[in-house]
Amino acid sequence: MEIIDRRSGKIIKEEEDSAKVIEFLYHSFLGRLFLKLFFARPYFSKLLSIYYKSPLSKNKIKSFIKKYDLDRGLLKRNFKSFADFFSRKEKINVDNEGFLATASGKLRVFKIGEDGKLYLGNKKLSIMIKGNVYNTDKLLKAPLPEWARGGYLLLYRLSLCDYHRYIYPLTGRSEKRKEISGRLESVRRDAAYWRAFAENKRVLEYWMSEYGKMLHMEIGAMLVGHIHNHNKRYFHKGEEKGFFSYGGSSIVEIVGKEIEIDRDILENSKRNFETKIRIGERIGYGKIKKA
Repeated sequence: MEIIDRRSGKIIKEEEDSAKVIEFLYHSFLGRLFLKLFFARPYFSKLLSIYYKSPLSKNKIKSFIKKYDLDRGLLKRNFKSFADFFSRKEKINVDNEGFLATASGKLRVFKIGEDGKLYLGNKKLSIMIKGNVYNTDKLLKAPLPEWARGGYLLLYRLSLCDYHRYIYPLTGRSEKRKEISGRLESVRRDAAYWRAFAENKRVLEYWMSEYGKMLHMEIGAMLVGHIHNHNKRYFHKGEEKGFFSYGGSSIVEIVGKEIEIDRDILENSKRNFETKIRIGERIGYGKIKKA
């Protein structure tokens, strides 16, 4: 799967950290054994976080900035540890109108049919991994709500180099919150990420927004032991919702028919491209008048 940078329109190649390690873990018998016994377990992420929160980890910051070509101005900031650097706050530009990108990362959008199945264009997705079928019911650990039929599922994939704080994409209130325990598998494209979405630790919220009902879910991944949310009852578009600890991670949102996604993102998804987007930019709009 390739990535299109929305701003430039060019196909880009994403630099992946620990690519050889991931290949070993997911494509060899011994690797899968280590993955099952150690790396995908929450305690492994907790142990690793002790190092990343220590001053000893500061040495990793410079090489990380260089590898991912991040703003060199970050080197002038006095971070206490690599974890402090990774969860840093940055100034973000928020569009005044429309439905916003909740995070920076790679975005794919799937149409939800009236039958509750996922589609890319007119093609129905059949997601089966090692004999197990994965669908929205497994993701939510509950039946797909009726209002979601005919809407969209948005899938944000955050790599290590992406900004790991996220915002509210619109104004509304939280109606229900649910934590789902699970493993911490990788969400890399070559690591069976549909399985990760349905089996990983995740936090799910049901919202009533200015454009109707929607679902928002943060999904932990390998090395991401903690999802930090501010847990606001009422929120406004562009406000920070929370952040992830070190590691790759994902966010899933489900919106109803009242929200339409911008055509360029839908076309990229149909062509099996991920779209690189920036937090706070418009990615859609409401089709009904605000309440």
